Amino acid sequence: MKLVKVIPHVAAVACVLLCARLALWQFDRAEEKQQLLDQWDSAGAVELSGDDIPDLFAPVSARGHFDPERHVLLDNQTRQNHPGVHVFTPFHPENSDQIFMVNRGWQPWTRRDGHLPEVTTAEGPMTLSARFSDTPRVGLQIGEAGPLDPEQWPNLMTYYDTGRIRDALGEKVVDGVLLLDPDHPAHLSGDAWPTVNMGPERHQGYAFQWISIGLAIITIWLILTIRGLRKS
Repeated sequence: MKLVKVIPHVAAVACVLLCARLALWQFDRAEEKQQLLDQWDSAGAVELSGDDIPDLFAPVSARGHFDPERHVLLDNQTRQNHPGVHVFTPFHPENSDQIFMVNRGWQPWTRRDGHLPEVTTAEGPMTLSARFSDTPRVGLQIGEAGPLDPEQWPNLMTYYDTGRIRDALGEKVVDGVLLLDPDHPAHLSGDAWPTVNMGPERHQGYAFQWISIGLAIITIWLILTIRGLRKS
């Protein structure tokens, strides 16, 4: 009997501690997102040259040329609730043997005809303006990205995988991507790039929700405990 009486109290304490832990985690996430926003705003502009890798979120300018045929299409990208892909095109800077994968934005793809979308790409030298960023990630990944076919382009990827892309394009593919400026002529949709997928204020809101839930549990626990003591 004593154990039965103790269980509700243990459960209440465990729930309150869990809410506190989740609230602290959301506050930590908010701080991380704010640091990313600050880094986006303060990153210094660079020009691609040699084998140097830009800092995260650095504005980048480069002279070079696109590979007009070998595109990588990242699946499951939506825009205004419409299905599509993000188009990654290899870019070869002048005076460098590195290959940068450039995210040129969203392209519609409905899968109805079974054919991958065609991507028009200008040939010849051009000036590129972009932001250097981490490779795309997913919140929950099931399985691995399949290998690319180096003889058949474009290639579709469910998850962005630099290793798979290197297998098809060569070891000089940089671990990171360039987010093409929305006003660049080669950008496909003209949409601005989100700095983070969820702002710090959203994480703070979730943190206060967990705090509220924890306080509600404490209140109910105290009320029921006081009632039980009065009855006894």
